[in-house]
Amino acid sequence: MNLPRPLRKLINPRETAVLKKDFREIWNSAGVRALLILLPLVFAGVIPIVFIVLSNLLPAQSFAGMDQLRALLGEAQSGMNDRQALFYLFSDCLGPMFFLLIPLLVSCIAAATSFLGERQHGTMETLFLTPLTTREIFKAKVIGCLVLSVLATLIAFLLFTVIMIVGDIQLGVTFFLANASWWVLLLLVAPGLILFGVLFMVVLNAHGTGVGESMQICGYVALPFILLFVAQFSGLFRLQSGAYLAIAAVIWVIDLFLWRSAARHFTTERLLR
Repeated sequence: MNLPRPLRKLINPRETAVLKKDFREIWNSAGVRALLILLPLVFAGVIPIVFIVLSNLLPAQSFAGMDQLRALLGEAQSGMNDRQALFYLFSDCLGPMFFLLIPLLVSCIAAATSFLGERQHGTMETLFLTPLTTREIFKAKVIGCLVLSVLATLIAFLLFTVIMIVGDIQLGVTFFLANASWWVLLLLVAPGLILFGVLFMVVLNAHGTGVGESMQICGYVALPFILLFVAQFSGLFRLQSGAYLAIAAVIWVIDLFLWRSAARHFTTERLLR
């Protein structure tokens, strides 16, 4: 496997060997491979298709409970029938949640396999016996997890975009990327979540957490994130581009602290305890 030229300039041959090894181990694990394929497929493919089908099955005019849902959209829903309003509600409120779960969960899975799996299988000691320095091992593994997570997120977004375009055209709804919130999500929030997932797993690795336990903890971390989106249906607030910018800022600040903690704790003494 030949790495892209920009990536080859970023890491040396020894680090490249570690990165390729991690890619092989992640892909050769049937369970991990299934998760990395199914999560983007379900969140970016199946769920949007389900909402397109549901929107087309609804009566064109009012039905019970739709007035409350329309109220969440404010002026944006004016001139829409119920089918259009329901699909717009998905693209504006629920779609971002499902999409952002992809970079968060994929990065956690990749890093758990790369860092925690190495420790669990007892192969971390072998790495420390090679000419690689601790810093090189840390750098190669982090970059590898980031690259894999970014690729999975971009592929999922392309799939999501194609399906949403079909839904927008079929139902006559405004193109979902015309909403500035989606650009904030794609360019700021998603990369921040990818880095968060990787670094969070590194910190857990330094504290001796197992793969299974770390994945449970990652699920707990995702729960408040899910609740934030679901809470919009209370009618108290609605997440828009300004709120997403604030969320992105908070995530990147947390990433900064996690980076310092991960780099400080990724030492031979801690990892071999």
